[in-house]
Amino acid sequence: VKHLKQASSAFKGDMNVVFYYAGHGIPDEETKTAYLLPTDADGTIPEVCYSLDQLYSELGSLYAKQIVVFLDACFSGSKRSGGMLQSARGVAIKSKPSKLQGNMVVFSAATDEQTALDYNDKEHGLFTYYLLNKLKRERGEVTLGKLAEYIKDEVSKTAISINKKAQTPTIDFSPGISARWSELKLK
Repeated sequence: VKHLKQASSAFKGDMNVVFYYAGHGIPDEETKTAYLLPTDADGTIPEVCYSLDQLYSELGSLYAKQIVVFLDACFSGSKRSGGMLQSARGVAIKSKPSKLQGNMVVFSAATDEQTALDYNDKEHGLFTYYLLNKLKRERGEVTLGKLAEYIKDEVSKTAISINKKAQTPTIDFSPGISARWSELKLK
């Protein structure tokens, strides 16, 4: 994020930021805080993970026209393949919502009670597959509102059809961008 802060200053805020993460998320069982789980961590020590609150705070403080976050992860402690991550005790945990600031829109692969599922035939997560599919077809010239609608519809249908489980992507946005987020584009 340090480099992004330097870039936003150099460009005097005339920039858009896109943050993408695909992997595991996990909640702290005591505080219910959501964390991104590094590949070399088992999640039993939240301090070695990256807090979503910290990520959103750092991104939201950037001097930028817009910040769009794509998270192909879930934060219940569940694995895509079924079962629980090593640190979870066998019960999915609902993480507390994070507060967004600045000009931020967050696309998440699933609700906080669901698992972000795979699309094995396409070798991606369902969320990532439909995100990339729409961006490629529209050559990036799609509004965030239309992108959100497409991803929600396609992921929800495919999750039930292929994986026999519900998965509903969510979209959240900071108060400062609430009136116009759906008309924004990535480009």
